[in-house]
Amino acid sequence: MPHPVFERQGLLNLGLLDQELLFNFVQQYISAFGGDPSRVTIGGRSAGAHSVGIHVFHNYNKTEGASPLFSQALLQSGSVTARSFPNASYPLYQRQFIRVLEAIGCDAVANSTDAAILKCLRAAPIEKIEKISSDLFRESEYPITWPFQPTRGGPLLELAGSESGINEQFFKIPTITTNVLDEAKYYGPGNISTNEQFLAFFKNLIPGLSAADLSDLEALYPDPANDVNSPYANSPNSTQFNRISAALTDFMYVCPGQETATRMSAAGVPVYKLNFAVNNTFPAWKGIPHTADTKYTWLEPSGTGGVQYPEVGKLLHGYFSDFVSLGDPNAGNKPGLPRWPRYEDDYENGMPGLQLRMEAFGNSRVEGDGNRRVQCEWWRDESRAVRLEK
Repeated sequence: MPHPVFERQGLLNLGLLDQELLFNFVQQYISAFGGDPSRVTIGGRSAGAHSVGIHVFHNYNKTEGASPLFSQALLQSGSVTARSFPNASYPLYQRQFIRVLEAIGCDAVANSTDAAILKCLRAAPIEKIEKISSDLFRESEYPITWPFQPTRGGPLLELAGSESGINEQFFKIPTITTNVLDEAKYYGPGNISTNEQFLAFFKNLIPGLSAADLSDLEALYPDPANDVNSPYANSPNSTQFNRISAALTDFMYVCPGQETATRMSAAGVPVYKLNFAVNNTFPAWKGIPHTADTKYTWLEPSGTGGVQYPEVGKLLHGYFSDFVSLGDPNAGNKPGLPRWPRYEDDYENGMPGLQLRMEAFGNSRVEGDGNRRVQCEWWRDESRAVRLEK
């Protein structure tokens, strides 16, 4: 839980520290299971990929080469800059903390000492903690202002992810970063119908956005209610659904994934970028949403509870397996399949980095990472990162 009480007591980012503890366990014992401690790949999807990004971009001593805890990374729909990670004093965190204290019967010690607050928290019935945790999370789902996430300034995230990227404070290890086409259609709000509501949603989500930023958003994502040429016209659910889903997709996933690829590849790191464009039984109006690639990753079969296109699972699983075991997604024998190129970006001179686009029916191919690039250059602007809490 992010709050100054926990910051003062050294209790921030305990989830990240748990992960690091596991990495140390693997280093100590992997050889007992026939593994090689110098060949460890860490990976995750969504929040798991955010975590992986935080670990990879925590090379504050700028150690050459791999981390002592892992040698490769695989990030699916996530990044060190995918979420806003404010500090422990962030106003929303303060309000959520008070809600927790009230719900578990600790409001009487809210203005007391850190020791008294922690004593009360630790003595609270677990059922009350579970209930308020669930209540807060459910309340945050619509505005996407999730509680209980990593806190900037705490262990493993002492610096903002964008700052680590700018300073090349990441481990220079082979990395795969992936995204699906329509990430935010998985949970983008479906009842926003006006431009004013669109802007208000983003201002609530990102309080640091300036008036000029909001004006830019209007131009980058044209309002379908007022622009007949808007690419977000004929939206399902509500007038603004396609528009707000596109902006959230860029803010939370696609542009941060691109930032990981551009920062690391510019430093000479072997990076492989994937644009996953395969559905898995989601309705057409949801496009290819967040988690569409999940079951394909694990080579699950077709049929009930399985995948829609099993041949794609074989392809994705094959690339990933070769990367994990051999250090290169192309290392295995894949006759007739596209070679996944290293990402080397020179967008300013008209040559965007190359990525693998995965599609069904044998249509997977290599493409340039130029789609939505104007929007991503805006979201990834170094000066704007401060206002985005990234």
